This record gives sequence, structure tokens and C-alpha cells, in this order.
Amino acid sequence: MKLLNSMLLRTCYCFALIAATSGITVAQDLKSKLPTDPDVVTGKLDNGLTYYIRNNHKPANKVELRLAVKAGSMQENDDQQGLAHFMEHMNFNGTKYFEKNDLVSYLQSIGVQFGADLNAYTAFDQTVYILPIPLDKPDNLEKGFQIIEDWAHNALLTDKDIDEERGVVLEESRLGKGADDRMRKKYFPKMAEGTLYAERLPIGKDDIIKNSKYEKTRSFYHDWYRPDLQAVIVVGDLDVATAKKMIVAHFGSLKNPAGERERKYVDAKPRSVAEAMVVTDKEAARTVLEIMFPSFKKQAQTTLGDYRHDLEQNIVDQILSQRLNDLAQGSNPPFPYAYAGVGSFIHGYESFSVYSSFGNEGPAKAINTITAEILKARKFGFTETELMLAKKEMMSNMEKSYNERSTTESKTYVNEYVRAFLDGEDFPGIANEHKYYAELMPGIKVEELNELFKEWVKSTNTFTLVTAPDKSDMKLPSEAELLSMTKNGFSQEVTKTEEKKIATELMKSKPAPGKVAATIKEDGFDATTYTLSNGIKVTIKPTDFKSDEILMNGIKKGGTNSYGLSDRSNVHFATDLVESMGVGDFTPNDLEKVTAGKQIQVAMSIGEINDNIKASSTIKDFESMLQLMYLYISKPRKDEALFKAYKEREIPKIQNFASSPRFAFFDTTIKTLYDNNPLARMTFPKVSDIEKIDLDRSLEIYKNEFSSADGYHFFIVGNIKPETALPLIETYLGSLPTNNKPVAIKDNGVRPIKGSKELKIKKGKEKQSLIMAVYTGEAPYSEDFALRTQAVAEVLNIKVIEELREKMGAIYGGGFNGSVTKEPYERYSIQLQLPCGPENVDKLIAGANELIKTLKEKGPEQKDLDKVKSQWHEKYITDLKENKYWSGKMESVLFWGREKDRAINYENYIRKLTPADIQATANQLFNGRNQFVSILYPES
Repeated sequence: MKLLNSMLLRTCYCFALIAATSGITVAQDLKSKLPTDPDVVTGKLDNGLTYYIRNNHKPANKVELRLAVKAGSMQENDDQQGLAHFMEHMNFNGTKYFEKNDLVSYLQSIGVQFGADLNAYTAFDQTVYILPIPLDKPDNLEKGFQIIEDWAHNALLTDKDIDEERGVVLEESRLGKGADDRMRKKYFPKMAEGTLYAERLPIGKDDIIKNSKYEKTRSFYHDWYRPDLQAVIVVGDLDVATAKKMIVAHFGSLKNPAGERERKYVDAKPRSVAEAMVVTDKEAARTVLEIMFPSFKKQAQTTLGDYRHDLEQNIVDQILSQRLNDLAQGSNPPFPYAYAGVGSFIHGYESFSVYSSFGNEGPAKAINTITAEILKARKFGFTETELMLAKKEMMSNMEKSYNERSTTESKTYVNEYVRAFLDGEDFPGIANEHKYYAELMPGIKVEELNELFKEWVKSTNTFTLVTAPDKSDMKLPSEAELLSMTKNGFSQEVTKTEEKKIATELMKSKPAPGKVAATIKEDGFDATTYTLSNGIKVTIKPTDFKSDEILMNGIKKGGTNSYGLSDRSNVHFATDLVESMGVGDFTPNDLEKVTAGKQIQVAMSIGEINDNIKASSTIKDFESMLQLMYLYISKPRKDEALFKAYKEREIPKIQNFASSPRFAFFDTTIKTLYDNNPLARMTFPKVSDIEKIDLDRSLEIYKNEFSSADGYHFFIVGNIKPETALPLIETYLGSLPTNNKPVAIKDNGVRPIKGSKELKIKKGKEKQSLIMAVYTGEAPYSEDFALRTQAVAEVLNIKVIEELREKMGAIYGGGFNGSVTKEPYERYSIQLQLPCGPENVDKLIAGANELIKTLKEKGPEQKDLDKVKSQWHEKYITDLKENKYWSGKMESVLFWGREKDRAINYENYIRKLTPADIQATANQLFNGRNQFVSILYPES
């Protein structure tokens, strides 16, 4: 159950005055009421419960159910703080038809995984329950509706269940503690001053969670879980009539309580004076600068004019963030990153804010730059070129969504209808939205955007916030000085930024193409492998899983293991450096503009034993994706100024991360696990690692790994026609040169320590601990061993939930993860992580060891293994319709040499697993030879 403190930064739509439009007909059209999506059936029952129903076939044979409640921490009384979230937990711990633990156990048995699938969250004004239900068994749907009905009004809330859940919720609260939480508790009351939000962070107060009387939770449930504040959302592979019948049957008889409490939303007054606040903490791992303008009331989204202004707001947000990003990626960055936009954390109100970071020099430069950009936008407005680029990007996004309207997943729709109920978001449907974009976008003018932005920033009664590590070399202002910096920033004189010419194409000329030299049909994959004249292999699998998606992954042997200690930094940062300097004739800023409106992505990475290229595009942008990939492969750009800027951005980040207790814990743990071997993969870079980069050598390594055709195998999956794709593939991949050098995997000899070792690390103020246990060994690789190892971890995870979480109440989350690896040497690894309180460390280690001992001695219960099989089955039938899944499986078989039958007939191998198999594997994995346990404790 995820507690959405991130709701503080949730981006929403804005309120703005409707700009004047020419012509009586257009003005009348803008006042027309927005329709609701014709594919959605929505309504209210007599008791006030709202429902949304949509038939959707992706994924097949599954339905997404949601119960949304217009009640969160804002509905708590002073002595109930934290009980809205606590109530969310209690709905999983005993209802009329599902006693404590029975709910989770039943859902696991039908393939629904706790946490990953089954979930819920609580925010200031809402609580939402998430329940996906597979429909392969006749009674699953009925039970799914019974579950959400129970959540709505049938929670048992026994004294015993409430007491047993207190520990779990306190552990969730503990997880959120630390520097960010401590700082938030100082600045958020000022940010939300004058409203109850200032006193109602959703996690609540620990003493209330621990000691509240039972009746306090029950009264919250009685007062606020009622049909007139609830919605049931149903989207999936079932007919509408059946869903509506179920809703009426399960929710029609619900009654609102007598003398019901009024559901109120707060009134928020705009800030009347400029203020500033500086909050520090010794364990803070980053710096943040926020300048927030006064809030304004949000206008309901009901008309076409409202929709048009949503488009205007999105355009302004995009242009401003692009301006700030251009500065951050430039050769003299005033900040590591920055972005701007209209957002909301108070229901019904919005405000314009700018967010940024800064280095040890303090926030002065960032503030001066940000305020200058705001003044420039206010004084000179936006340009026609900026508007054109933003429109291209937004139209491209809409075009992709429209093209994929028949293959959109149910989760996407269900989340939209949750927002419609809770926030009043319109949902006219993708066909109507596509039409609105086409009709409204051309008429949006720069002048309208300029007026809109001026309305947002007309008052400089801003709230400027700085959060930062408390350390001696951090130059921070006092709050008075920070306020003065902001006021001076808004008083400066600014000049208009000179506009640069934007390229219109990625490549001026195409390379001489190669040819397809050989073709092989890949039976079982419905794919074909083409070998090009330069030796590159390209496997293409056409699918219709997504109407407008093409995924392309390239891989070759090589990687960081091929380089010695002197090149450790050069190889580790090579792809990041190229990303920061650009390719071909384009800086990163130039690339963003020349590719505006194109749905393309290309990402390069160097692993330990292989080099990877991951790319994606729409159908129409496939050639542009290949061109961008070609540039990344063959034309990395050297730019000394941008290299210097990269280091200036990265060094402060690394310095600040060092303040985090978790960072220190994992850094020390991993170094100890690998016996301080300097060749171990760089997980947490140091400033010295950045300073050791030799730019020329790093670029040389990048070219060594990527620029030649030797050893490449590409996999293309999606809505692609080989006959149209092959000429482009011959041009952009077939033209790559060959060095005629073998590529290979290197084992650099890095190994985890042997024997048993326990490490205790004391770091941090909060009463927080973390247990990390690693069980390793070398063993012959087999795919059967790998599958059984995963099963061991999943069976143990079921017991972790039952025993360590629910019975012991000592954790909120955590568990086992297992893997078996063949390259560069054959080995296995089981990891356990358990975040907890220091007082629970010993009993959790004992409890985990007991789970392992029982599995070794008795094997798993058949019902637990069946739950694992059901969860894997549900994931598999969904994966079968995913392009990403097939790309990975083909790589596994055709590049790494794994068994094809396992990829194609995976379920056959799942079915064969027996308790005896799992028991034998547990004894092999947990043999007592190599066991490393690292424990984080607070400093005192």
C-alpha cells in the first residue's frame, strides 16, 4: 500500500481566464459542454455511489477493479491523524467475507500478487483500492466484487486485528523517516499555511497510530466510507451489462449513515507577502530550490474552452521547462536541473512553481537565472519557434495515443476514471481528444500564451524554499538573505535571449547501404533473422500487440570487464558523457529540438559483459530512430565545454549523496561483499572517480564498444513490415564498418567473499535498521536450476508476508530475491532485505532463518507453491502480448543460447515443479558455506 506523499508535487490542470477569440461561432463552440467518452457507461445508484464501466480487451481475460473514496487525511479529527491510512491497511486485515490474511491468501491463489498487483494508497483527500482480477475461473469476478464491496462497508475492525496491524503501519511510517521527512515537517506547514493541509500529512502521527482507541478507527470508517463518497470503476474484458448488474447487486443496498458529516473542501487564500525558508539536515542527500507563486482557484473542466486552456497550460509548461533544461544542459549550467509548471497539493487550487537544484556554491546563481527567465517570459513572451516545437511534441503524443486506441491497456483507462471521480478531470474519449487537438491546436497563438503566463506570475508574493545538507562547505543564505535574493532577482534588468536556428533533419546524407546476405526463419518465434553483409544479425518479429509501437534492442559481447583498473572511470562514464555532449553535429539541446514531434528514444549502456542499445519508435518515426541510433553508434561528439559542465553537475550530486545513511550503508556493504576489489562494478561513484575521467580515452572506449559491426545482434519487435524496414536497416546498420575482430566476454575474477561474515554499520539519526543478507555460491548453470531458485525466493516471500509482517508486525515490506547466472562464470545468489526497527533486528534474523530452515527440512506447502505458479501463470499470459517480453526471450535464446522450448512452452516447466524440487534447491542454495549479513543500525 503506497502512501502518496508525492501528491505534494502532483501536476494538475490550471485555472486561467479564457482568452478572447474571434468570431461568434468559435466563441459559441468554446462554451459547448464536453461530452463523456461514449465507450464508458457511468452513472449513480440511488444511494449516491458513482460507477464507471468500460469494456476493454487488453489484457484479455482480466478486469481492473477500483474502489475510490473521497476521504483521506483531511477528513481526520485531531485525534485521528494517521487513521485514514491505517483504515486502508485494515481493509486487508479482516472483512465480513474474508477474515484476516484470507484475502491476501485467496488472491495469491488466483495469481494476484500482493504489492505488485493488489495495492492501495491514501492521500490528503482520497483513498483508492486497486484490484486486478483474472477471469479464467468462473467465480473470480463475483469474488472480486465481493472484495471491493467488503472494503466499502464490511471491514470487521476487531480489537485484535487493529492491535496486530499497528506494528505494520508503524514500520511503514519508519520507512519514510529520515532527512526528507524531518525537513518536510518543518517547511510544509509554512507552504500550506492557513489550511488544514498544514497539519494533515497522510502518514499521521506515530503516537496516534500506536495508542489510538479502537473506536477512533471505527468512527472514521463509519463517517467517511459511505456510498455518496465512493466510486466503483470497472475496466476490462467483460461486458458492460454484467459489470453493472454486479455493481447494483453488491452496492445498491449500501446506505449513507444517519446525520452524515459534511464533506468539505478547504478555501485557500493566496499568499499576501513574499516569504522564504531555509531548511537543512545533516543527512539530506540533495539540494532543492523551489519558487512557488500564489495559488489560484481551479476552474471546473466542463467546456471545450476549458479543454483549450488545458492545452495552453501544457504548452506553456513545456516551453518554460525546455528553456530551463537548455540552460542545465548548456556549457555553463547555472543548476544541475530545473523544471517549471502549474501543480497542486490543495484540492481545487493550483499554483505556478519552478524547481531546481544547486551545488556547494549555494542557490544564488540558480535563483538569479530562474527569476531572469520568468522576467524574460513575462516581458518578451514566447516565440513562434517555441510554440511550433511544443505543438509538434504534443500532437505527436496525441497521435500515438490515438493510433493505439484499440490496444490501450485497461490500467490506463481505469486510472483516468479514478481522476475523473476524485478531481473532476474530463474524459471525452481519445477520438474526441484527437479531434480537439486537430481543431484547436492551430488556433492557439503566442499572444494568448503570453497573457496566460502573466496571469500566473502577476504577483511576486512568492514562497522561496531551500532544502539542503547541513555541512560546512555548503554556502547557504539565511532566510532573510534568501528572500532578498528572490526579490533582487525579480528586480533585475533582462535582455531577450537570441534565438538559434534549428536544424530540420538528423542527417544531411545517408550512408552507403549494405545488403541482406542470409535469411533464417526462427521457428516458434514467428520471426526471421537477417544477416547483413557486414555480419550484423537482425531478428524481426512483427506483432499487433500495440498498434503504434516498435521496440529495437541491440546487443554485443564486451563490457566493463574488458578494461583494467586504469580505465575504471573511463568505461563507467562513457555513455553518460556521450549523452551529455551529443552526437553528430548536435548538442543535447539541438537533438531535443530536431527530434521534436518524433516518438523516438535511443539509449546506450555498457554492462559488465555486454554492450546494449535500447530504442523505440512509432511506425512513422522508424527511420528517424535508425538515424539517431546510427549517430550514437558511429558519431559521438567531443565537446570540452560540455564535458566540463557534466562534471560540474555530477560532482555536487555525488557529494550530497554521501550524506545519506542508506548510501553509506550500501556502499560499505557492497565493498565488503566483494572484498574491496577495485575491479568490482562501480555502484556508488565518488568525486575522485569523476575527476579521473580522461575524455579522449573514454570516447575511445565508447567507440571500441559500439562503433564496429562486429558481434551485433539486433531484435526488432512490434507493428513493423519487414519489406519496408529492411531497406532502412541495410542503410543504417548494414553500412556500419567491421574491424574483423572477435568480440568476447571476459571474466575479470571479481567474486563475493567466501565463508560467513556479519557486518554492523552504525549510521543515521532515526531508529531505522536494514538487514541485508546475501547467500552465494558457484554451481553448474541450468535453466531448471534458475527456475527452481526463483521459486524458492517466491515461496519464502509468501512466508515473509504471513510470518514476519502479519504475525510478527515487524516489517512493512521486504523479502527474498534469487538469481542464477551463467556468464561470465556460473553462480547463484539469494538476497534478503528487511527494513525494520533496530529493536526487531535479532528476532527478524531469527525469523528469516526459521523460514529457511523449515523450507529445507519440510519443503514448501503445496498451496504456497500453487500460489507461486498461479502468479507466474498470470504474468506469463499477459507477457505473451507484450513486445518487450518477446524481445527479451529472443535475445535469451538467439544471442545467449538458452533453450527455445522453455521460452515458448514456459508453462509446461512451471507445472512440473514439485515441493520436493523446491526443498532440494533450498538445501543447495542455503548450504551454510557463503553467508554474508550486513545490518544498518542508527548511530545511537
